Amino acid sequence: MSFKLRILTFHYIPNNGAFLFAYSLTKLLQSNFPDFDIRITDYKAPRLAFYEFLKQFKPVSSTPLFYYKRYKMWNKLLREFLVLDTSNPNLVGEKTVQKYLENQFDALTVGMDVWCVIRGTERPQFPNIYWLPYVQGIPKIAYAVSAYNSDLSMIYHHRNEISSYLDGFPVIAARDHFTHNMVMKYRNRTDGLVDKIPDPTLLTDFPQPKLENKLSSIGIDLDRPILGLLFSGDDEISHSIQSHYHSKDYQIVALSMHNRFADFNLGHLLDPFEWACIFRYFNICVTNRFHGTIFCLKNLIPFLCLESDRHLSQEQSKLYDLLTDFDMQFCYENPADDTFSVNQFLSKADEIEADWGGKYNQQITTILESLRESQRGFIDQMKALFGW
Repeated sequence: MSFKLRILTFHYIPNNGAFLFAYSLTKLLQSNFPDFDIRITDYKAPRLAFYEFLKQFKPVSSTPLFYYKRYKMWNKLLREFLVLDTSNPNLVGEKTVQKYLENQFDALTVGMDVWCVIRGTERPQFPNIYWLPYVQGIPKIAYAVSAYNSDLSMIYHHRNEISSYLDGFPVIAARDHFTHNMVMKYRNRTDGLVDKIPDPTLLTDFPQPKLENKLSSIGIDLDRPILGLLFSGDDEISHSIQSHYHSKDYQIVALSMHNRFADFNLGHLLDPFEWACIFRYFNICVTNRFHGTIFCLKNLIPFLCLESDRHLSQEQSKLYDLLTDFDMQFCYENPADDTFSVNQFLSKADEIEADWGGKYNQQITTILESLRESQRGFIDQMKALFGW
């Protein structure tokens, strides 16, 4: 029997995590449902698409056209590596799009940070297409979905609406404890399948491009220690990081966002698979990115996380939640905490790097295998539920 399974995910935002999530979810579904035609919807909400379009013109004095080059690379890569389906109607309302999808496909899947009940420019405003409120005739699956950055007062205000949306999903796999707790609190139906599962990026094997020649041509000395830096927007902390690691003769390599205190900015030079691969060259990494933390764990390298959403409690932090799964909360710091000190943070980073060795590698490897088993079990339950 032949099926079509559509993945509707937040793939169009130009960052490595969004791309690798979409790639991972596609590979996961393809490997477990080989009879399905699995594609990614190329739907762009006009407001967010316009916001991302404007970001390409953000000026960077030291690296002209940095964001423009990154934007162009992403547009190319989305079409080269992801199986996109662009036949759905554009420039129409979300209800029309959802009814089209319902008539064309046998199931719909949503995932990533798309259930955030919040107003802002960087996330879909609530309510949005990722709740699929107008789809009724086919299974709706939320896989590794997250609502981590939600406004708690908005959740309470819209609780009846949220309950109605959640009841429409027979399968919900939450990526974090906050989202799982929200689902358990507001979902009224008791049938189907609800669980907490890992982000598929954590368990996917990616292509391993050789980077030695490319990094050397950029000027990176692979015989000297390297700090990976996924952090921007706080010059005081960035400058302290620069001074500290330069005093130790480290090279500072910034990924994703541009950081003027780094020796090398590679956000516009590495494709997503190269980005995922470069972590293995780092002696240590400082990151405020969720998928940056994932690739530190996957590559078994020392790291320390700085919270990017500083207003959030630990219960809502996707970084802290990920670290709790590995019992590595000591790798987390929030600069907004009253007790935070840049000097103490850097001393802590030195201690983690010095103590790392093989101390944490076995712990991480064991937990990764446990999470892999959990993922397999969830997929098996989903197959049984739908008879696939």
